[in-house]
Amino acid sequence: MKDGIYFISVFLEGLASFLSPCVLPLIPAYMTYLTGQSAEAMSRDERARKSLIINSLAFVAGFTIVFVLLGAAATKLGSYLLRHQHSIRRISGILIILFGLFHAGWIPIRFLNYERRLQLRPERKGFLSSLLIGMGFSMGWTPCIGPILTSVLILAANAQTVSRGMLLLAVYAMGLGLPFLALSIGIRYLWKYLKIINRYMGLIKKVSGIILIIIGLMIYFNLFAILAYY
Repeated sequence: MKDGIYFISVFLEGLASFLSPCVLPLIPAYMTYLTGQSAEAMSRDERARKSLIINSLAFVAGFTIVFVLLGAAATKLGSYLLRHQHSIRRISGILIILFGLFHAGWIPIRFLNYERRLQLRPERKGFLSSLLIGMGFSMGWTPCIGPILTSVLILAANAQTVSRGMLLLAVYAMGLGLPFLALSIGIRYLWKYLKIINRYMGLIKKVSGIILIIIGLMIYFNLFAILAYY
């Protein structure tokens, strides 16, 4: 039961990351980056759509690889800190609450407002180049998904095994990647709705921040364990 709650919350955090201002509004740019064609052109051209789907799979695989490796590293570090797990849990909860307040726009955290992106501009668009682009972009989304990703890494750091920490990050990447793949597959029908969602980006950020705050409170007060008991 406890594992199920963790995985559901991490998956929702992945969805929240997809809706962040450095991912959702830039989806057309990412698609153009992967295929060399505009999103509107891809919504009409069947060959371009097939190329987009293949390259999107590689793109998602690229950032999934990076996140899973981060999960393994976080868990490995966490195994050395088990003797202080109660203090770490409370500190982790406070950090996640702060990240939630930042993500909602209620407090400023200056160092999270900077973005570092690995620039990859291959001349030929293909599966391998899209894989590398996904790995590169995963390192440059810190100003928006940094607080959310950090909360997932904190959960991974408290995981009992490396494989469980890696699985947590894989589930997070699934929450981030599935909407991207769905949009790639159904771009002909979903393109107009993406434009509508962009209008509510401020509200989406606040809701995502509130979700982070709730998760932080649950970690601080050990509510995950209490819910598992019932």
